[in-house]
Amino acid sequence: MKTRPQVVPHLAIHEVRLPKGGEWRPAFHGWCASFVSRGVGYCQDQIQTREISAGSTLVFSAEVSALFRASQLNELVVSSFSVDTSKLLGLLSLREQHFLKQAAARGNLGVRVLPAPGAISERFGNLCLPPGAASSSNRLRMLQLFMDCFELEIEQDSNPSAPCVDGRERFRRVMNQMPASEFVEISLSQLAPMMSCSPRHLNRLFREELGASFRQKQIELRLARACELLASSNAKVIEVALESGYQSSSLFSVLFKKHIGVSPGRWRRERLQSRAGPRIHF
Repeated sequence: MKTRPQVVPHLAIHEVRLPKGGEWRPAFHGWCASFVSRGVGYCQDQIQTREISAGSTLVFSAEVSALFRASQLNELVVSSFSVDTSKLLGLLSLREQHFLKQAAARGNLGVRVLPAPGAISERFGNLCLPPGAASSSNRLRMLQLFMDCFELEIEQDSNPSAPCVDGRERFRRVMNQMPASEFVEISLSQLAPMMSCSPRHLNRLFREELGASFRQKQIELRLARACELLASSNAKVIEVALESGYQSSSLFSVLFKKHIGVSPGRWRRERLQSRAGPRIHF
């Protein structure tokens, strides 16, 4: 029994019940964390098929395109939540955002299976009780659980063993501490004195450490902010442009269409239409 993809909401527990032999392909932005509440089944990605059982946790990126399938012998119950890092500009540092973006495309980090028993799986199971509970504290616990899955790798990425020159160390320290949202407004000339280097050298560090120039990274963050505002508010396009760091709505619209593929207004309409689609029941 196959179904169309069903959207996993951002930082909200979503439960799926698959009948014997049933299949489910989650649709989400960023990352998805799933907990097997009951039954035995399989999770198939682009590389392999894994057997999953009650109490196990899976963390995978949208690039993996995972498919859940229940055993022919039992129902499979999976509780999931997604983490859309583009909505966390004020919580994640630029370094953390960059790490998660790179990890999403890496086979060893793009899919992570944590069998039961284990601390992460036990915490996830507790998050699912009582069913449907939603609160700010629960959302924070979900985010903490997700980040803890990568705690060791993020720490190693932020503190490489190789010795660094002073300028690079200062750059990494600021990238680790400053929320990504602050890069929406700040300019290269304002940021350079904080790291005691010239704007030119700072731009070079951005390319070497984050794989993009300061301007490219700032555009990425500003457009992520714009998409969040367009999707979650009724603000006019000019208001979204100003909130995203652009003083000109025409420049904002040109950049939005260049990088996203459609105008801000059309993107919002298509997003609203997709949300109004029929719900799928299992």
